[in-house]
Amino acid sequence: MSLNRRRFFSRSGLLAATSLGAPAVIQAAEPGNAKPGQKPRHIIHLVSDGMSNGTLTCADHLSHLLRQRGLTWMQLYNRPGVHAGMMNVRSLNSLVTDSSASACAWGSGSRIVNGTVNVLPDGTRLRTLYELFGQAGWKRGLVTTTEITHATPAGFVASGLKREGTHEIAKQYLERRIEVLLGGGQMFMDPSLIKDPAKRKGMTDLYPNYTQAGYTVMKTAAELRAAPLDSPWLGTFAKSHLPFTLDHVADPALKAAVPTLAEMTTRALQKLEREAHFILQVEGGRVDHGGHASDAAASLHDQIAFDEAMDVCLDFQKRHPDTLLVFTTDHGTANFGLNGAGREYNLSTPLFHNLLQVRHSFGHIAMQLGSEAEVPDFKQPAAPERVADVLKDATGYEIRADQLKALMPFMEKKGFSLYGQLNNWSAQLGLVLANHIGISATANAHTADYVPILALGPGAERFQGFIQNVDVFRHYTQLAGIDFRNPTAPLTDDIKAPPDLNKQLKQEKKKSAALEPDAHWVEA
Repeated sequence: MSLNRRRFFSRSGLLAATSLGAPAVIQAAEPGNAKPGQKPRHIIHLVSDGMSNGTLTCADHLSHLLRQRGLTWMQLYNRPGVHAGMMNVRSLNSLVTDSSASACAWGSGSRIVNGTVNVLPDGTRLRTLYELFGQAGWKRGLVTTTEITHATPAGFVASGLKREGTHEIAKQYLERRIEVLLGGGQMFMDPSLIKDPAKRKGMTDLYPNYTQAGYTVMKTAAELRAAPLDSPWLGTFAKSHLPFTLDHVADPALKAAVPTLAEMTTRALQKLEREAHFILQVEGGRVDHGGHASDAAASLHDQIAFDEAMDVCLDFQKRHPDTLLVFTTDHGTANFGLNGAGREYNLSTPLFHNLLQVRHSFGHIAMQLGSEAEVPDFKQPAAPERVADVLKDATGYEIRADQLKALMPFMEKKGFSLYGQLNNWSAQLGLVLANHIGISATANAHTADYVPILALGPGAERFQGFIQNVDVFRHYTQLAGIDFRNPTAPLTDDIKAPPDLNKQLKQEKKKSAALEPDAHWVEA
């Protein structure tokens, strides 16, 4: 394979005009200027899930190699009218948040226990942002590269649940009639896609319910292109999560069938711009999953794909200056960093350039080696020679014999790491590949970093400086003229979910936790 990855991306269509109407040239539009005191008619909240500052930095460097320009995110820091801040995203019970607690802080204005969805420790259900905005006449949308029922989109809509209650989350989306739903997660709508009958017990096919409620149901990129603008949408384009960008651009069949985040965002805005008011959440969720897998290349390519969705929204905001755009992340994951290597660090840059040789995710590698899903779960470990060949084909790295000998026990879950968080196959593969690309992770888990936040448009000044995650809910509701505040609970380090909630969702948890394709990577 040629090392000219720009040519590869151009052929794949990632840099060209998308078939769904994304900008032909990936160049950020100048932000529209809001008038003093102006209130937004549209709010777009964009989340690069799991983006640490190290991920942002490395993605910017990679963007220069692939696109001959840096990330739009970095360019915005120097744009007039853009307000920059940092945000504390801790949860109610931990300095390190999971995605659900982080999204729910935005979605309800209250910090909650990790693993729950808009419910306090005493069982009090919280009213969500999308409930309130819907009652105020605003249209609402969710766009994500994860399952549509995953933690981040659910945090703006659902309540009273554990995050594993994906089937119930899908029901609440319908009950609350969210107008645009685009992402993955077909198996939580249609349980027949779940192989084990025991795991789908009590679940029903929800697609007919959505159809009867007037939704246009879509499962392919072509159907998204053809979807009528005058009906609500449910688009689920994969059984589980959408593919990593690395795997998406390398597979013509995936590229034809599955829309990119930029394409989904483009179509969502084409539909919603007809409305007087709308609020839209756009999530690049697989940046986080790459971090949980210690897969730097997968995360960085998905960060660049998220940047292209940012460009779509910036172009929209230029045409509609009464739009508030907010770009942020819910937490860091893995904290990827390019390390100093060689004498006077003279090898760091050449190693980083080896990212251009990587063309598949660790999940793809795992499935090539016999795992039934992206999560490495090897029923029968592959032969060492096979591991070496697959790794070379996917990453360009020829693993040394001593490295291969150290890696192989982790395929059988018999390896040993001095740091327990790295005691798994994908983390060890990340350490092996760090010898090739120069990038390593702190662990394949979330981190307690304060996160960056950028805003432009009416009300953007509210997001500058150092803010708390719960401030976002207050800003959005006030800008929409909604006077409401949820109850809160005091911070603590040892709160557990209420017993009645655990009992209520025990069965749902058993079903969904077993189905979650990246369960051991996501919020342990």
